[in-house]
Amino acid sequence: MTQTADPPLEGRTSSAHAIGRIAWCAFNDATTNSLGELGASFQQLDGAVGTSSATGLLLRTCHRVEWYEAEPAMVATAPLSIRLSRRITGHDAAASRLTQIAAGTMSLILGEQLVFQQVHAAFDRLPIDHPLRPAGAEVLLLADQARRRFGLRARLDYRDLARTLPGVSTAQSSNLVVVGGGMLAQAVAHELGDDRRVFLLTRNPKKLRRLLRTGSAGTTVLRITDLPDTVRDSGFDLVLATSGLTPQYRDHIARLVDAAARRLVVDLCATPVLHECSNYQHLYHPAVTDLIEDANRPTIEAARAASSWIESHYGGRS
Repeated sequence: MTQTADPPLEGRTSSAHAIGRIAWCAFNDATTNSLGELGASFQQLDGAVGTSSATGLLLRTCHRVEWYEAEPAMVATAPLSIRLSRRITGHDAAASRLTQIAAGTMSLILGEQLVFQQVHAAFDRLPIDHPLRPAGAEVLLLADQARRRFGLRARLDYRDLARTLPGVSTAQSSNLVVVGGGMLAQAVAHELGDDRRVFLLTRNPKKLRRLLRTGSAGTTVLRITDLPDTVRDSGFDLVLATSGLTPQYRDHIARLVDAAARRLVVDLCATPVLHECSNYQHLYHPAVTDLIEDANRPTIEAARAASSWIESHYGGRS
């Protein structure tokens, strides 16, 4: 693996792309940046221009921002208007990393399923003639094979976590408010929608209403400013599941947290949205990470074996 800090981004020059091959990737994640810095990256990305490209792919999850550039890399500057801390060069090394991400071997929750769907969605958004689409098919096929071959599956996944955390399982309130419109927020709403009234708050409710499965019929999708006063007054638990944390969005969340009838807050964002407040549980609190580690201890060896198998497929480069 070739990995350097703050590298130059000049690449090869050629008249045609090597279809399906990755020239390099650059990224910010928990190994390169603090949680606060990750949060700043997400905030900058919300206003970034150029997140779509004829030659590049943006992968954004709650725990990482990554850019993959097709061969030959013809740009002289980073395609995003945010600082990416690390870079890996060459198809084998970059594809090995991306495959391990998709398989869930590099996740906080080893073997989690949502990240595979997020990688799949990132490639699915590319134009049909995009040079990286074949790389996506290669990566996703290999990641799926690794998961199946080694039985790589989280015993406690993100959607299970929302139900398992102390306080959530006892349903302090019959109303659950989930902030976010991505896969994580949808999974939480779907998991808990049978037991409680779920209000899913997002900036684009029309789009989310079209995406939700019919099985989420018990979930009400609203703009983040439109939570009914009856819910605010009668009491609700709050789950935060978004990386789109602009200052304005944080202000909206703060008002929800400060509501008199707000009870529990479960924060599944990579970077804590709030300072400490009453009944607040963050994904990286020791009690939560201990719960994740204990539940998923049987997955550790499967994740290691899957990671080694993927690396060997790419000649040991990752």
